[in-house]
Amino acid sequence: MSQALVQFSQVFHRYPGGNGDVLKGVDFQLDAGEMVFLTGASGAGKSTLLRLLALLSRANRGQVVVAGNNLAQLKRGQVPLYRQQIGMIFQNFNLLNDRSVFDNVALPLVIRGYSHQDIGRRVRAALDTVGLLHRERARPATLSGGEQQRVGIARAVVTKPLLLLADEPTGNLDPVMAQEVMRLFERFNDVGVSVLVATHAIDLIERMGHRIVHLEDGRVVAGAGMEAASRLSLGVL
Repeated sequence: MSQALVQFSQVFHRYPGGNGDVLKGVDFQLDAGEMVFLTGASGAGKSTLLRLLALLSRANRGQVVVAGNNLAQLKRGQVPLYRQQIGMIFQNFNLLNDRSVFDNVALPLVIRGYSHQDIGRRVRAALDTVGLLHRERARPATLSGGEQQRVGIARAVVTKPLLLLADEPTGNLDPVMAQEVMRLFERFNDVGVSVLVATHAIDLIERMGHRIVHLEDGRVVAGAGMEAASRLSLGVL
């Protein structure tokens, strides 16, 4: 039986100055080694859920537990160590254009004090996995959108995280590149990385066979699964 890596229990969250809760009693579990897609209309709470997992925000009420850590109980000094277990990928690639591809991917390792030898080995392995080892000295601005996203993925996985979070990672990509990115996530999942992807790409994910969790107005729609996701793609929701 699989063990829960992520557990949300009756989680509520609102942003300071907000008019209401963005998440409203969310119950959600992601098992170790699982790949899950998170769907829902804009404003449904997908990005907020990911932010809570990355400890960019903290839940107002309820409990978020990741790898046995109750995130509400983590002190500020413990947050950097916790984040070493998390890889985060964004729709906007957030690459540093004044640094090479190699240096962008190396940045999390440099911050954490890895040796020069370890950095070189890990960065080149990550770039090889995403098919960009030959562009390690290029600047991000010279790459296509799909290549830039793959650099972002390499940066997210270079620390070998337990959990990979992706927020609309294919939103700026054409369908072919979007499919390549999703296949990369599956490759990491195949070697044991748990993956949670927030996405609107219903036509793509419905062919992939992974579990779908659907959010509506800050709530998980119980048992909605693919049916609700398909209705979203048709503009019904």
